[in-house]
Amino acid sequence: MRATPVRTVLLIPLAIIAASCGQSGTSSLASGSPNPSANCTPSSHPTFAYVLNDSDATISMYTADSCTGALTPMNPATVPTGVQNGFNAESMAVDPTGKFLYVANLGSNATDAATISMFAVNPTTGMLTATSPAQVPTGYFPQGIAASSKFVYTANSDDNSVSMFTINTSSGSLTPLSPSEMAVPPICDICSSVSSPDFVTVGPSGQFLYVTDQDNGSIATFAINPQTGALTATNPAGINGGIDPWKVTFDPTGKFAYVPDEGFNKVWMYTVDATTGTLTQNSTALVDAGNQPAYMAVHPSGKFAYVVNRQDGTVSMYTIDTANGTLVSNTPATVQSGNGAYPIAVNAAGTFAYVGNQGGGSISIFSIGSNGVLTAAGTAGTGNDPVNIALIN
Repeated sequence: MRATPVRTVLLIPLAIIAASCGQSGTSSLASGSPNPSANCTPSSHPTFAYVLNDSDATISMYTADSCTGALTPMNPATVPTGVQNGFNAESMAVDPTGKFLYVANLGSNATDAATISMFAVNPTTGMLTATSPAQVPTGYFPQGIAASSKFVYTANSDDNSVSMFTINTSSGSLTPLSPSEMAVPPICDICSSVSSPDFVTVGPSGQFLYVTDQDNGSIATFAINPQTGALTATNPAGINGGIDPWKVTFDPTGKFAYVPDEGFNKVWMYTVDATTGTLTQNSTALVDAGNQPAYMAVHPSGKFAYVVNRQDGTVSMYTIDTANGTLVSNTPATVQSGNGAYPIAVNAAGTFAYVGNQGGGSISIFSIGSNGVLTAAGTAGTGNDPVNIALIN
């Protein structure tokens, strides 16, 4: 079983720097609780935040203040994922309705056979409750998981496949399709012949699935059957994706797609064919990022984008040309997060961003200005090794 990217990357301790003269390229991280805005009217609908803690095999649960972005732990503050075997889990997904949350466990408590833990979300409190049954088997070493309103998919790095499930929209329970897996071929014929699907993304239209294969350096594209959820390879079947491509992230319109390349320290930019799902490199195909760019988020307005740089402990900030999807570094270009910055999420209102810091067991909270710039607004504690963040608005 091959090691995961999370465990093979050295997380270098980073000093938290304060804003001062000569540091205009990077903003700083504040500590403590965010201060409320005098002009803010609290939202009538709560926002819930969930953080997957790999080492603890738990999910931290919070309510988010719509005016300050502050995260308040629920009571109890965590729920176990149900699997703690040394590999635990690195990814989770929420269905678009916000009713269910799914965790891809890299194994199970008894064997190497992997599972998905399934939870129902209380719409009033946000508390997670395991479904019955609590888990369903999936493919080997599922490092990525994605959910649409009807289907769930996992990217199984150790058996070169994607597992496919339907969602019971009443209970949240998953049922495997028959057949339950789709093979992911190595698209790049001049790259490594090894296939290792690591990330999976459902396109905004719900019509296509994108599977990132880091070992092969490629991105496979599949059409989703709207009735059954079954996958069919598109033609072409995918694209070469760079040295070490990460998860495909889309703008809200679904016209543009972005893929951070951790090995190249850049972000690939694509235009999406709405009919075929094909990704085509933009005329300006690449933009610089920091060291080891990984997870990415696009602002709900479609005007701004953010990429977390793991080794730097920073977030690169960009504006988006809405005509062609090109990313342009914002001013300042980066903001400092914490030790081992990794996952990122932006709330639906576009007012706050949250970055998980693996080395510090914390979440950095940022307010988002009208120009898309992130300003440090506080921190919140998590469990050990936060690797994924999900928001329900």
